[in-house]
Amino acid sequence: MTNDPEAPDRRDAPEALHELLRAHASVRDFTDDAVDDGLLARCVASAQCAATSSNVQAYSLLRVRDPERRARLAELCGGQPQVERAGFFGVVCGDLRRDALLAGDAGGELVANLEAFLLATIDATLFAQNLVVALEGEGLGTCYIGGLRNRVDEVDELLELPRLVLPLFGLCAGRPRTRNATKPRLAVDAVLFDGRYPDDDALRAHAREYDARMEPHFAARGKPHWSWTGQIARKFTGAMRPHLFAFYRSKGVELESA
Repeated sequence: MTNDPEAPDRRDAPEALHELLRAHASVRDFTDDAVDDGLLARCVASAQCAATSSNVQAYSLLRVRDPERRARLAELCGGQPQVERAGFFGVVCGDLRRDALLAGDAGGELVANLEAFLLATIDATLFAQNLVVALEGEGLGTCYIGGLRNRVDEVDELLELPRLVLPLFGLCAGRPRTRNATKPRLAVDAVLFDGRYPDDDALRAHAREYDARMEPHFAARGKPHWSWTGQIARKFTGAMRPHLFAFYRSKGVELESA
């Protein structure tokens, strides 16, 4: 503990951080206020301190300002108006282009195999989550846009992204006009296992317990007959976005190679 009278008192910092994390909810209704460039740069700088494999930092964030492009992206993402209206919209990319250039300059050639793709995807996701925490710490709301992958080839063409720059998802941020309630999560012991993975009956029991806690959440949103287990069954019955394999191959990723 420091004796410096000028040092900030951090005794309450851990609890404040936990409160910030637990208060997260996706925001889809934003004011017209743009996100200040300086504030965004400060948050990005903090986000860059996320863990990254071997300090590769295989990610990039493309901010989209042009109103016509924003409107088109909202359509390509499945008709999500927050993509067009939020104070900030960016596309989070796994970025192997920088690494390919440096490897080539050194006389080598980057092999963009499955591990390289995973490295870039994980790096980009860790960066994005740090960015969300930083933005929410500044009082902004955020919303990830997985719908960016619905028509990702058209997104890629619209943004003129070069080879080995891999659009993964979008991110909205801005001043919330309204906020959704925080959504309940699975119980801690449904995801934290000590020493051994649980059997299937235990997994089902956790899911039933979660269904009971999610019931009022769905009811409050006009879906009284919905359940989390039913939602999962609907989502994972059938292949999701089967076009992605061919798209990422077209961007230079060799997913089937060793």
